[in-house]
Amino acid sequence: MIGSGREERQLAQNRAGLIGGGGLQGLKGRQLVLRGRESEHGRRCRVVPQALLQWNRRPELVGEIPRVVVITSGKGGVGKTTTTANLGMCLARLNFKVVAIDADVGLRNLDLLLGLENRVNYTAMEVLNGECRLDQALIRDKRWTNFELLCINKPRYKMPLGFGGKALTWLVDALKKRPEGQPHFILIDCPAGIDAGFITAITPAKEAILVTTPDITSLRDADRVTGLLECDGIKDIKMVVNRVRSDMIKGEDMMSVLDVQEMLGLPLLGVVPEDSEVIKSTNRGYPLVLKNPPTLAGLALEQMAWRLVEKDSMKAILIEEAPQKRSLFPFMGGKN
Repeated sequence: MIGSGREERQLAQNRAGLIGGGGLQGLKGRQLVLRGRESEHGRRCRVVPQALLQWNRRPELVGEIPRVVVITSGKGGVGKTTTTANLGMCLARLNFKVVAIDADVGLRNLDLLLGLENRVNYTAMEVLNGECRLDQALIRDKRWTNFELLCINKPRYKMPLGFGGKALTWLVDALKKRPEGQPHFILIDCPAGIDAGFITAITPAKEAILVTTPDITSLRDADRVTGLLECDGIKDIKMVVNRVRSDMIKGEDMMSVLDVQEMLGLPLLGVVPEDSEVIKSTNRGYPLVLKNPPTLAGLALEQMAWRLVEKDSMKAILIEEAPQKRSLFPFMGGKN
């Protein structure tokens, strides 16, 4: 079960046109009309992200646990921390044990997005220095107790001397050996850039989620980060295209999802539309996916969690549109 508010989510999905012909048997990705293109036959096309999910069952976990996933981007401000917080909460609502690690030393924000900033008494540095136990540094969310947060350091602190990939790997190994059982997912919120903090965050990871926005600066950084991840031995890389605006894509003022996918050459984990509720939920310290009734961005994040569990991906494809007939008398009801 996904949790409370299932009926409200179902109603919102129906209103948004998300449910396919099979009712609860299938959930198709919302057909965002993206950038127009010309097909081989000269017809006008639209780019449509397609996916199929089944909400009447629990997703089947694929891969060995714990699955250590780093969420990265290269460029700052693309929604990396927001994705980490909401994906972690979605996985917890699917009854998986989740530990989210805020590896952005000195500029941590994951605790703010989760509303846990006042409960951070110990961090990973105190654990490494022997000043507290690991379970004391882990902050358990009161809404979903199978979700926990671990911060590396306190705000306004620089990268501690001696803290690097080996130290973070030790923390991940310690999480695997906890008496209460290892988590199903360990999500690492990677700092922006490709300096020492980035190298530290990706060291223990086996999978990566690359968050990008459909603009050239973000895509160039994402392409560079992809190469660094592959050089580090991380081959399972999926992409999230965030802050997509279908109106700008229609006007050809923004690259389409298919353009982004062709440029980066990565499997598509999800497409998140631009949503003003993201800012509101951030300021309130309340994850967007917990909002009731759900928003389109929240539903997209829930779909991403399902695909992450089952190591699935969605596709952006071209669909030909039939040419519209023109009428000599449009005022009489004909199409222009």
